[in-house]
Amino acid sequence: MLITRVELENIKSYRQVNLDFRRGTTAISGVNGAGKTTVVEAIGFALFDFLLYNQAQFVREGEKYGRIVIHLIGSDDRVYTVERRCGAGAYWFIYDQEADYRVEQRTDVLDKLHELFGIDRERSLKALFRDALGVPQGFFTSIFLEGASDRKLKFDALLQIEDYKNAADYLLEVQKEYREQVQVQLSEIQRLEFETRELEDWRGKLKGLREIDQQQTTQITQWTQQLEQLEVRFDVLKKQRDELRQLENRFEKNKHTYESTRLRLGERKN
Repeated sequence: MLITRVELENIKSYRQVNLDFRRGTTAISGVNGAGKTTVVEAIGFALFDFLLYNQAQFVREGEKYGRIVIHLIGSDDRVYTVERRCGAGAYWFIYDQEADYRVEQRTDVLDKLHELFGIDRERSLKALFRDALGVPQGFFTSIFLEGASDRKLKFDALLQIEDYKNAADYLLEVQKEYREQVQVQLSEIQRLEFETRELEDWRGKLKGLREIDQQQTTQITQWTQQLEQLEVRFDVLKKQRDELRQLENRFEKNKHTYESTRLRLGERKN
């Protein structure tokens, strides 16, 4: 959150003043009574609902009302205007320039301020300003002079000790859950290791079977080629056999014809 401009009207010694702020550290200087504290008080009243005295004392003497306008850039990088009037016609609202929307109810304004500052709603804006951001003059050491229990409560709130404790407790749960998950994973690893304990042997056997299969495939290919060659040879021999049978038949037929002719010739000579 960055305050860019503070406008005061009828606030204590100021009738009208506009103060512009830039990013970084800003020093407010001046002689006693110049109104340095008033600027800080105005910021505390408009943004943190903190005022050390009643509102009537905050209004410039002789005036009926006082008005504070603070321009700021919220934690969401959007431009907001917070305006608060005290005395006659008092009001308090936040204007979102980008959304063109006003938050006016006191509870809603406080909720929005917590959101803009990035502070949990349970934390008191008044206490944060009073004890840390805008400690009133004369009260810088008062917190150290309080009782041990009260002092602890305030410092714990300022240092967000409870938040760290809650974070630590949460991390313990996360750590416990992580350890449980690790144990589950270790058990799963052990199960898988047990189930795959013979995996290397299986891989070796599979490799051997694949080699045998490859050898058999090669042998079958060779046999197939040989079979094809034998079938071709068989067809040739079969054809030759058929031709031979035909020749044999012709020979027998010719032989029979020859014998018959020879016998007839012999009979004629006699």
